[in-house]
Amino acid sequence: MIDALGLIFTDGFDVELDPLIERRTVASIPFGARYRLIDFPLSNLANAGVRNIGIITKKNYQSLMEHIRGGAEWDLNLRSTGLIFLPPFSTQVASEPEVYRNRLDGLKANIPFLQYQKEEYVIIMGNDFIWNEDLGDFFRAHVESGAQVTCMYTKQKLDKNPNTDSTFVFVGEDGRLCGQSISNTQPEGSFMSMDSYIMKRETLLSILKTAAKGSMTSMRSDVLAGMIERGEANGYEIKSEVLHIDSLQTYLEANLALLDRRVRLDLFADEENPVFTHMMDSAPAKYGKNAVVSNSIIADGVLIEGEVRNCIIFRNVRVKEGAVVENSVIMNDTVIGSGARLNYC
Repeated sequence: MIDALGLIFTDGFDVELDPLIERRTVASIPFGARYRLIDFPLSNLANAGVRNIGIITKKNYQSLMEHIRGGAEWDLNLRSTGLIFLPPFSTQVASEPEVYRNRLDGLKANIPFLQYQKEEYVIIMGNDFIWNEDLGDFFRAHVESGAQVTCMYTKQKLDKNPNTDSTFVFVGEDGRLCGQSISNTQPEGSFMSMDSYIMKRETLLSILKTAAKGSMTSMRSDVLAGMIERGEANGYEIKSEVLHIDSLQTYLEANLALLDRRVRLDLFADEENPVFTHMMDSAPAKYGKNAVVSNSIIADGVLIEGEVRNCIIFRNVRVKEGAVVENSVIMNDTVIGSGARLNYC
């Protein structure tokens, strides 16, 4: 167990995922036939022994609350700590509530919450990167580095939306971050930041109180950039498989990447770091006598009577006889009619 408070942002700030987020937040987007995106950061924190986690919400989080409920699947339904949903307002003025605009706003809105916690460290995570690795190593690397903040990054070349910006970092030989770029293209010699950080809680509170005076407006452009310039920021490489979701295209690609056995094993086969999700007591998938299925991930409650190839099929889907579905992600409760042909949908 590590002495850290977990904070998870449920919304993406540099993503183009409409219409997937018209009625839900990014964190509750379905993934991999039976999971939600929140399952990965939540499981990583829970597996590391973090038992106090704040879920920073913004909008459309009803389905997220229904999915997480009391946190029993992650062993977080505790009496004195566990899970807490944090409200989506960046001001304390009840008559004029203002929804926060970015990560720094979301953190400033929760200064009172942070002040009353007891953990020495804070781990801040988002939902647009999917990975599974021991967070204990991340924690120990930060403590041993003596840095004010440690930022996760990956050396993998990840697909990204060219219309949105991402954070890229330059890492020195000593592991310290020596530069940063916020851009829609990756600069030569840089690595993609995963916008996940660890620092002391008192350090974060000091930053937020300074930011509340109006001198800083962005976690990346102001806070992290300043720490990098002063040599206070360390880098930590996530070496396991990383999937990135910031658009409909990358969402489709990330799901279909699970059809690669190597990727699937890297994300789900570690017995020390299982990925938990809200369980459904559905019947097993059923296949008709003329069904043809190959290289697909099929959830429970599915009825397949047609042809399915290279697909991710969520719960309670029906593919009628005569339908052909290929290279596609089919969401819960969908019915594919007889004679329909879907490819890369």
